Amino acid sequence: MLLAKKEILNYIKKGLLVQNLLDAEKQVQQAGVDLTVAKIFSLTGKGVIDFSNEKRQLPDYKEISMMDGIWKLKPGLYNATMNEIIKLPKDVAALVFPRSSALVCGLEAHTALWDPGYEGRGFLHFTLQRPIEIHQNARIIQMIFLKTEETEGYNGNYQKEDILKNRKRGFDLSSALVD
Repeated sequence: MLLAKKEILNYIKKGLLVQNLLDAEKQVQQAGVDLTVAKIFSLTGKGVIDFSNEKRQLPDYKEISMMDGIWKLKPGLYNATMNEIIKLPKDVAALVFPRSSALVCGLEAHTALWDPGYEGRGFLHFTLQRPIEIHQNARIIQMIFLKTEETEGYNGNYQKEDILKNRKRGFDLSSALVD
């Protein structure tokens, strides 16, 4: 079941789903929450993926500077970290989609499933098909929430990560999370 605005707001009041909203009235939509851009990175180096994750190697992140609060980006692949912190209960999964205005501007968002029980700073990879200007705190994606059966919860390498603070995946965010 897809959560609607009333249910989303009830979870948020309990400190769940999304924390650190800049403006809940603007960000909470009929069936999701708009997430806002805090920083944008380019990816450098190679990545390595294997079955067991023993050989996993993630690319490095290089922060892209803003000029007067605006990122002026050329077509290519980027990583953005969000201002918001995600805190999913053990019976809610999430998916992310680009906002329609971002799609029209040529921005395609790429994320994996956000597993039940995941906690951490929101981030995504995105591809630009054409040049774009993105203002700091722009709402470029919307997260939707799907009710599931309760599970043991996510316990992977990215639990409680904070890419905004550490510029790399997999670092602990415990001190920033609200219980």
